[in-house]
Amino acid sequence: MENKLVITIVLYQTEFSQTPSYDYLKSVIMAKSTVYLFIYDNSPKSHEDELFHLKNVRYIHDGANSGLAKAYNGGSQYLTEVQGDLILLLDQDTMLDEKYLDTLLELKLDAAIGAYVPIVISHGRQISPVFSDKYIGAGSDLPKVGVYSEKIMCINSGTALPKSTLDSMGAFNLAFPLDFLDHWLFWKIHQLNKKISVLEFHLGHDLSVLDYRMISSKRYESIIQGETLFYKNYDQDKFDSHRRHLLLRMVKQFLRVKNRKIWRRTFSEYRSLMKGK
Repeated sequence: MENKLVITIVLYQTEFSQTPSYDYLKSVIMAKSTVYLFIYDNSPKSHEDELFHLKNVRYIHDGANSGLAKAYNGGSQYLTEVQGDLILLLDQDTMLDEKYLDTLLELKLDAAIGAYVPIVISHGRQISPVFSDKYIGAGSDLPKVGVYSEKIMCINSGTALPKSTLDSMGAFNLAFPLDFLDHWLFWKIHQLNKKISVLEFHLGHDLSVLDYRMISSKRYESIIQGETLFYKNYDQDKFDSHRRHLLLRMVKQFLRVKNRKIWRRTFSEYRSLMKGK
C-alpha cells in the first residue's frame, strides 16, 4: 500500500503553472489519490489555476509574505487533516524527479528515520546534504547514499518528513521565517536522536544565495539574522566559528561584491557579536 503524501510547495512572485515541476505535478495529482498538493503563495497577489479546485489540492494565498515556516506549518496541518504519512517540502525552483516521488510513495517507513532526503545539485555541484558536525563551509564533507546518525544538514526543498517526525518536533520554528530554517530543522531532528536517510536520487535546484554578488541587501539581511539566531541560540558550539567566519567572509565580499552594503553589513554583524563576547 502506498504512503499518503502531501507535497508542500511555496511560491513567491511566480504562478504555479510557471514552476518547472508543474506538468509532472499536474499528471500526478490527476492520477494518484494518495498524493495531495498544498500550495502556499507568498506573492503580493493571488492567482488562479485549474488544479486549485481539485479535492486533493489546497491553495493558500498570504499577501503578507510570512515565509517558509508558516507555510510548512500549514502543510503539516493539511497532512494531519488527510491522515497522511509523509510531507514533501518543495521550493518553486526545484525540478521534481518522477522516480524520487515513486520511491517516497513506496517507502517502508522506519520510526528511527527523521527525514528522507535526495542529493541536491545546483550549478553542477552538490549543495545538500552536507555533514554539519563542524561549521559548514565550502570544504564541508558530503554524505553519500545511506543512513546516518551523524549531524547532517539538508536544504528544505526535496526533504520528506514522516508524520512521526512532525509530531515529535512540534511546529516549524517561526523565528526562522525563511533563511536558516533548514539548519534549525535538521538540528532539531538530531536533537530528537533520529537518523537521516540519504536516498539514491539527484534533484536539480537553483540556489541563488550561493553567490553574494547575486542577492539583494534585503535578502542578505534575512540570511545574516538567521545565521546569528541559529548559532547563538541553537547550535551554540559553533558560535565562535561563526564569528571568525564572518570576518573572513567580509574580506572576500569587500574584494568581490560590488554591492558595498553587503560587506558593511557583515562587518557590523561581526563587531556586534564581538562586543557581546
